Amino acid sequence: MTTPQLEAKLPELFSFIQQLAIDHQNGRLSSWDSFSQRVRTFYTPAMMTKIDAVISGWIKMASYAEQQTLIHVTGVLVALFLLPEYQTASADHKVIMEWMVMFHDVAKRAERNKHDYIHAFRSGAATGAALAAIGFSAQADFNARIFSWKSLTENAIIFNAAHNETIQDNAKLPDIISGIDALYGRTSAATLIIKGVLFHLSINNDPGYPTLAPLSQPEIQYYIDRDLFPILKAMMLVDSDGWNLFDPTEGKRLRQQTLQVFDNIARPSSMV
Repeated sequence: MTTPQLEAKLPELFSFIQQLAIDHQNGRLSSWDSFSQRVRTFYTPAMMTKIDAVISGWIKMASYAEQQTLIHVTGVLVALFLLPEYQTASADHKVIMEWMVMFHDVAKRAERNKHDYIHAFRSGAATGAALAAIGFSAQADFNARIFSWKSLTENAIIFNAAHNETIQDNAKLPDIISGIDALYGRTSAATLIIKGVLFHLSINNDPGYPTLAPLSQPEIQYYIDRDLFPILKAMMLVDSDGWNLFDPTEGKRLRQQTLQVFDNIARPSSMV
């Protein structure tokens, strides 16, 4: 089965992001004020409904904190189109990265001046439930498995007394990951998308946004295989870039920091 294309499913959004990326690159878009204004103008109620029909949860995501996450995800999409690693990726990897970014914060419950430390698992759960309906190939028993897997994944949280925060429960990862593989197959595009979303809060790359439930080094070696490595790397690069579209100095610093983190994790050639 051909991998569903974001451009085909949401052509107006795709064209809008392309134009924002061009305008940013050419210096015609140079401030958060102008960016936010264009974003809010584009996302009419009709457009939001159209996107939500594909990206289930999009409208709810945008309802928190005066559309903070809507603006951020749009910025991350722009950052993706500008990312060197995306521009040189294969056509298949580009599509995987596009869907991953669309879903990565879909279950985030943003609040001003607070972090949501559990939204990666919850967004991963939403992604796993949605991709089959979009047209991604799923296993024959998908319908029998999806509800229990989604419940497991979105409820894989635990209170951490040391941080006084609710965090993601990595002890549930063996069942979560085996469930993804059972739903979509171990090496499918859908599986890479879900895992990219699931793990985007699992590696420390920015002291300014602490990871309270990081993977241990053995867990990294076990879960981040050579297929997922470039996908997750791109996700974490553009997630930072999306916050710093108009601060190139900070964006460059965080890019180098994230690249160093991934260099230190492992080389893809050494992975399973």
